[in-house]
Amino acid sequence: MRLNTFSIVAYDPDEQAWGVAVASKFLASAAVVSWARAGAGAVATQAYAKVSFGADGLGLLAKGKSAQETLAWLLERDLGQAERQVGIVDVHGGTAAHTGAECHAWAGHRIGVGFTCQGNILTGPEVLEAMASAYMTASGELADRLVAALLAGDLAGGD
Repeated sequence: MRLNTFSIVAYDPDEQAWGVAVASKFLASAAVVSWARAGAGAVATQAYAKVSFGADGLGLLAKGKSAQETLAWLLERDLGQAERQVGIVDVHGGTAAHTGAECHAWAGHRIGVGFTCQGNILTGPEVLEAMASAYMTASGELADRLVAALLAGDLAGGD
């Protein structure tokens, strides 16, 4: 399933909260992209999304795997990894992201402390930079900061 999408996955240590926010021209894309579990972490899977990355990723995170370990496990078993994007944040706020070499241009990711932004078929890297900047400077609850990141990505050109 090809999703022209940008998303953010994040962790707030003060709230002990994990979340995913996604914007896409495909209605209800969050039902495929967004995966989060309290006490475990969060995953966004997009660009020819592999839905099992969500459930399997959360399962690994819940068993104590780091975001990096989880990402490596998922990609090792995926013959289509070159077409996929995934962003992960673990129980401690560790992050990992992957943008496959065959994702539609422009595609990429930006990793920050406790969050990762990723997108494909974007106007350019400025979308992810705007998202990251907005997330880091926004105030309020995690949900408010996630929405601020999406709005900034859209204003920067989006997909």
